[in-house]
Amino acid sequence: MELKVYGNAAALELIRRMILKGREQRSIMIHGEKGLGKKHLAQYIAASYLCECHDGEPCGVCKSCRMVMHGTHPDIMNVRSNANGNYIIDESIRPIVADSAVMPNESRYKVYIIPDLDRSVNTAVAVQNILLKLIEEPPEHVVVIMTARSKEVFLPTIVSRTLSLAVSAVSEEESLQYLRENTVQIPSEQLKEAVSAGRGNIGRCKSYIEKDSFYDSVQAARALCDAAATCDGYKILAALHSVEGKKALARECISLFGEIVRDACADRLGETDERLSVSCYAQGARKLCSSLSAPACIKLYDTICDYEGRIDANCNLSLTLGSFAAKLAQAVR
Repeated sequence: MELKVYGNAAALELIRRMILKGREQRSIMIHGEKGLGKKHLAQYIAASYLCECHDGEPCGVCKSCRMVMHGTHPDIMNVRSNANGNYIIDESIRPIVADSAVMPNESRYKVYIIPDLDRSVNTAVAVQNILLKLIEEPPEHVVVIMTARSKEVFLPTIVSRTLSLAVSAVSEEESLQYLRENTVQIPSEQLKEAVSAGRGNIGRCKSYIEKDSFYDSVQAARALCDAAATCDGYKILAALHSVEGKKALARECISLFGEIVRDACADRLGETDERLSVSCYAQGARKLCSSLSAPACIKLYDTICDYEGRIDANCNLSLTLGSFAAKLAQAVR
């Protein structure tokens, strides 16, 4: 593990000051969209807490930091969910509460990291209720760090007793720096293309470079945008056909298309500052802006939000995509 966090300077400074003052918060929630480095930040905070130098950030040299970098620190426990993303209470959560009474092996703290709590749709509330006692009155040597896409998933009793850290997108320059430092033999043009697609989300940039699912979603969203800009019903169907039978891919494709349309709406309403754009296809947003009126852009965006909700509600994917294609063709006429 690299003991370096890109961006999020405010969160890092807050952690540094707490450590220097000896006022470490021992229940932390980290929230933000997928790919922004929530789990990496959790590991970084754990390393900062356990570093033998106590300088507010990991030195990268002491025994504790070296163990963190190699993933072998005995006082950092990464709690694991099952294959479906759910935490099995008797296998994953109750053991934490029982183990919390045991003193650390090497350091002054024992850190429990519970990632992606929002994925545990079947057990999230039960998990938090069991953890609540530990979070309310943790032993002096215990730190609990949870991550989720939104803090809305947390119970109010949890939110009020934890330090909330929101992770944010980094600059495109920082994204490019990360890719240059962590990829090999990738042409500069490909790196810049990945940065343009990821828009400050390093996880997305990395996935694009590796031609993972995000890459496929971007290609489908861009094809959908081009089809909508030219009001070509056949191409709209062809773009959606590429995600047929793949719920996660279809959901991400439509979400990315929504971001493109959001940028087109902003352009239409006179907001031209590219620093505020959020989509993976700035050129496509400009195409939509020039081909659609402001009311049409807004209608299109509302349609996208509606169909995102339908996919999340587990409506039949094939019927949903067919209906979306028809609504999309109507919206761009």
